[in-house]
Amino acid sequence: MKHYRVNKLDEPGGAVVKKRDILAADTKDAMATAKADDDCPVCDVWHAGNKVGSIS
Repeated sequence: MKHYRVNKLDEPGGAVVKKRDILAADTKDAMATAKADDDCPVCDVWHAGNKVGSIS
């Protein structure tokens, strides 16, 4: 399992309003977890200091 951070944003490219750490097998799994979260209408997913995807 790898550590990912999901940052909830107020708008695409906007300010971070909430941060959450998740464990996922890979980036695809982390993106699916973030997308399935009702609290994440607009989010960025990060791994090891690099942005790996966005949900909007």
